[in-house]
Order: sequence, then C-alpha cells, then structure tokens
Amino acid sequence: MPKKMLVAADLSKLGESVVRYGYSLSHRLNIEATFLHVIPNYYIWRGYEPWLPPDINQEVQQIAEKKMRYFLKKAEEQLGYKDHPNHKLELLFGDPAEQIIEYAKKESMDLIVLGYKGHSTLENIIVGSTASKVARYAPCSVLIYRPGHEPI
Repeated sequence: MPKKMLVAADLSKLGESVVRYGYSLSHRLNIEATFLHVIPNYYIWRGYEPWLPPDINQEVQQIAEKKMRYFLKKAEEQLGYKDHPNHKLELLFGDPAEQIIEYAKKESMDLIVLGYKGHSTLENIIVGSTASKVARYAPCSVLIYRPGHEPI
C-alpha cells in the first residue's frame, strides 16, 4: 500500500476535481499527500517582457498558492474529514511533466495522481500531454483521474 502520494493539479476546473479526489483518496488510504502545482515557464510570454512587471513570477506564485489553498479548503469542506493525514502544498516553476517526475523521485513518492488533461490543447498537440509523459517516465505508479468515476 502506498505511503506517500503526490497530487499534481493545474488551476482549471478539472484541477479542482483532481485536488478533491486526491484529498479523498489520501484520507481513505490514510496516507500523506503532497499537492503540487507547476507554474509553466515564463518563456510562453516571450515578446511581452517590456510590459511585464519585474516581479511577475512572485505574483503568479502568490495567485497559484491562493487558488490551490482554496481548492484544498473546498475539498475539506465538501468531504467533511475531521482527522486527516499530513498534507502539504508545493509550487514549482518549469515544465509540468518534468517537475512532477523529478519531485516524485526526490521525495520517494509511491503514487502520483493527476488529471487526464490540462489547460493547453496547443501544448498537447505540439509536445504531448503531461499525463502521458508522467505515466511513461514516473518512478512510481500513476493514477490518471477522469471525472465521473469516483467511488461513493
């Protein structure tokens, strides 16, 4: 049985569902969960540099942390768990698949939970999906979440 689980989510509606599912799963299995959001590289804004504030990374990180904490609080309220295993929140910058895989290796995760699709259709077409990369190269088991298949 897994002891440490990594729940990787973006800030989409599906990401919110992934957080809720991961939260529920960690309680049912009574295991430690780390909730991870990877902020994509700034190079997607190439060409906008003169107009971007110099502390854009810090602002984006604050927004991401606030939204992930909101997802966790909402999951806790909806699911109503009183006692819970240790949970933590991590925010990283970079390629989502690479960061998820590296974090799972570094922290000796036993299970990774992530959604079947992310925000960007264009990125999926050009470089492949985060879920497929993580499933292929992860150092542990990967559960790819699809809404509508939650246990009762």
